[in-house]
Amino acid sequence: MNKSLWLSALLLLALSSCLKSNDDEEQVYYHDTALTSFKLGTLKRILHTTSSSGEDSTYSSTVLGAAYAFTIDQQKGLVYNVDSLPVGTDVSKVIFTASTKNSGSLVLNLRTKDGQRDSLKVYSTTDSIDFTNPVEFRVYNQSGTTYRKYMVEVRAHKQNGNIFRWKQVTLTADEKAALLAQRTQPTDVSSVIGGDALDTAAEWLPTSDLNLVSMPLKTNADALRKVLVGNRSVETHPLDTAAMVWCKIVDPDALNQPWFFYTPTSSNRYQLPRMKNLQVAVYGDWLVAIGGAGLGACTQQPYKHFYVSEDNGLTWHRSASIVFPSGFTAEGTYALVADNDKNLWLIDEASGTAWRGYLNKMKWEEK
Repeated sequence: MNKSLWLSALLLLALSSCLKSNDDEEQVYYHDTALTSFKLGTLKRILHTTSSSGEDSTYSSTVLGAAYAFTIDQQKGLVYNVDSLPVGTDVSKVIFTASTKNSGSLVLNLRTKDGQRDSLKVYSTTDSIDFTNPVEFRVYNQSGTTYRKYMVEVRAHKQNGNIFRWKQVTLTADEKAALLAQRTQPTDVSSVIGGDALDTAAEWLPTSDLNLVSMPLKTNADALRKVLVGNRSVETHPLDTAAMVWCKIVDPDALNQPWFFYTPTSSNRYQLPRMKNLQVAVYGDWLVAIGGAGLGACTQQPYKHFYVSEDNGLTWHRSASIVFPSGFTAEGTYALVADNDKNLWLIDEASGTAWRGYLNKMKWEEK
């Protein structure tokens, strides 16, 4: 029996028990159908780790597949997850649930084990399917006379998104100047504040190592969040251990708002250290900062850590992902720049030695 005859027989057999109800009433059958939902079950994930002795090992965990929504493009017949599954997720044995319009019959067009022929398989919620490559779904109407085809792709990341990669590069004088020009480092705080109001005393304003960055608001595409970071005078404020961080919302549709100050308090254990030559850049949704030796009461070693803020400058944490590159020495004065290609640049302002780096997940593009 060829494939089409086999499938027709299978569909007729499945429908025969539904031809009449218990009351022997005539049933209505539909000639159109479609895939209406697709949801993954729980998936296995293999992770790699290194022991304290330096030996590599693996361990397994699980991924809640239902947390990853699938797009069904009815016009193109494509089904895919925009947010890829985490790296290490096993997509070779996937259990899923699917729904169809008008009780259409779902059939999977799989490859035989030898990879030479197609093999049609009626969908079952208990079957484990290999989605290493896209799988063809066919949704047949109730009469079995036609079907709609979909290519289903289960996407999983191939790289760890939190790995940061550096590469040393040689810059021309013009390239170096163009990168350094992307920083906004005012020399006078009054040029930043202008006539704007402050929510606290002006004595808390930074006066040196000034950095001014802007970030779009997620809730309003037309509004910006300006963040001012810098240090107070060591002579006037020798006991400071943290940098001064101020913030202002700029909304063209609202009244001019004041600058508000993230007041250093003992309850906030994650403040940005008061470092010489402080550098701040916007990288994705993060603020990233580096600096030289600590000033005043701050005993921070020069260029020891990258500091990352995920809450617009309120708290700063030592980054576990972004570390200084191989060959880097703390002797020098360094600039930190983020470009439009999702790279971070670390540039020795005297020698011109430079490193270009990126976080893997910053380079992932939506398919």
